Amino acid sequence: MRRSRSETAETRERIVSIASNKFLKEGLAAVGMRDVMSAAGLTQGGFYRHFESKEQLIAEANGKAFDRLFAMFESKVVGKSPAEALEKIVSLYLGQPQSKENTYLCPLSMLGAELSHCDPQVRAVATAGYQRLVQLIAEHLMHLTRAKRVALASGVVSTMAGAVMLANITEDKAAARSILDNARALVRARLSQGGRVS
Repeated sequence: MRRSRSETAETRERIVSIASNKFLKEGLAAVGMRDVMSAAGLTQGGFYRHFESKEQLIAEANGKAFDRLFAMFESKVVGKSPAEALEKIVSLYLGQPQSKENTYLCPLSMLGAELSHCDPQVRAVATAGYQRLVQLIAEHLMHLTRAKRVALASGVVSTMAGAVMLANITEDKAAARSILDNARALVRARLSQGGRVS
């Protein structure tokens, strides 16, 4: 029996969602298409009915992860002043445990090194996600010139993503917490100096 278009779309969405979580928590190289399809309750042979390649799935899965992350940020900063919004975004990005229970993981910090070896479509999604993060920070620094907003926001995003990546590398929980705390202090100080945020 042929599946309806809505059923096919729902299946595809389920595969992307499962892949997004598995890639973020286990890594791109560690997760095969068999793992994703099995977790979705499907056979590996059905993969190519939905996707042309693993790279296409990675790109869509990371796009979904960014959408999920930004929706969470937007919901948490509604009604806040620019200073409060920045503090909340920084705290959420650096303060959440990078554990399997966290559903708002960022592809930049969780998959950064692996993304650099991916094909152009995957890297384009990662670059777009980075630019969205920069814009999110910059839009709360409206009293600065556009060039200064973007430069400061770029430094903040790079610091946060790098800190989470490094914190995930270490097995020492105290060291990981120190990395995140130091990054938070550095970002707050920089925002305070350049963006008049305390």
